[in-house]
Amino acid sequence: EEIRLTGGEPFLRREFPDIVTRLAALPLKKIGITTNGILLDRYCDLLKSLNILDLNISLDSLNPTTFNTITHGDYLAKIIANIQLATQAGFRVKTNTVIMKGINDHEIEDFIRFAQKHNVTVRFLEVMRIGYACHQQSHWFIPAQTLINRLRQRHTLTPVSTPLDATAFEFVTETGVQLGFIASESQPFCGHCSRWRLAADGMLRACLLKETGLSLKGRSPLERQSIYQQLLGMKPYLRPPEVSHAMHQIGG
Repeated sequence: EEIRLTGGEPFLRREFPDIVTRLAALPLKKIGITTNGILLDRYCDLLKSLNILDLNISLDSLNPTTFNTITHGDYLAKIIANIQLATQAGFRVKTNTVIMKGINDHEIEDFIRFAQKHNVTVRFLEVMRIGYACHQQSHWFIPAQTLINRLRQRHTLTPVSTPLDATAFEFVTETGVQLGFIASESQPFCGHCSRWRLAADGMLRACLLKETGLSLKGRSPLERQSIYQQLLGMKPYLRPPEVSHAMHQIGG
């Protein structure tokens, strides 16, 4: 019913225009894109013409020095300019910020102000035990509830109803700012998750935190239907503790 193109970085793929045009022709409820936002200006017109208006943009700091430390790139100004371009063009933009203790957790109020200024939804994510972060997660980790308690000292947070299979629980502030929390470590939602992940090599996985999956490459439609049934049985009800593959290899 819904497809999200994520990465690595989807806009880096040479075939992106062809892929997204073909997907837009399918009878889907929604197509979304998760991007770092650097190349967004190249594709805004194409996406709007295809009515693909839901964008998740990774933005782990609003401070240029901190942003460079986290991403090893000097693109903050470009990303913010592209967020402004997208919102002015009518896109529905959510920013995703992985909150890390001692690195960017002091910026949550800055993100609230940013969301209000630019008319975006801001979402705070817990550091997950995936790939490289497995070795640093305990040092960086801050539970979502800690952030909520901190924000409630200065804001009124009114809960917003979300679908049962939503990854984020959401609030609206007294000034109308939409914010969400993805607490996959402290408050896992595996029992309600409805997502599968298809990698560029044709491997379909039942979960972000699963090394194993089933390959769709070269399979007939009938064989694929059988694989889908098998994959339903591979969906974890309880959250796996960690996984060693890199986040960018499976859609982070």
